[in-house]
Amino acid sequence: MSRFQAKTNAVLDAELEDLRRRLGLRTNQKADLLRELTALAAWVVRQAAEGRSVVARGDNDVRELEHPVIERIRRRHDQGAGSPLRLELDDDETRRLAEILDRGFDPPPALIACLRRLADPKRKAPELSWSDASA
Repeated sequence: MSRFQAKTNAVLDAELEDLRRRLGLRTNQKADLLRELTALAAWVVRQAAEGRSVVARGDNDVRELEHPVIERIRRRHDQGAGSPLRLELDDDETRRLAEILDRGFDPPPALIACLRRLADPKRKAPELSWSDASA
């Protein structure tokens, strides 16, 4: 198992301690805290990468999560959506590509089946789960 060490300051230590208490974790459960925070952050990043916004709903108001990282991800998403991929090849690369394309492509049946399963619109990604550290 890998180890993670980070230099922190008093403000970050206080925030992490507050989050640890709010999540109901003991002081010796730093790895569990990191897993929980990573899972939450990864979900937020995936939502932003897909062009979605994360909102918090209260009784009388709705607030959108704002952060410079989220804005950077959204800009990257917006730029990638409208701009075509540009690939530039020199003469040798063009000749090699033409030779490869002239040979044709005959994938094995197992690869075709695998690609068909991946392309299935009803396919759902596997659920992410963490092993129980206390076991």
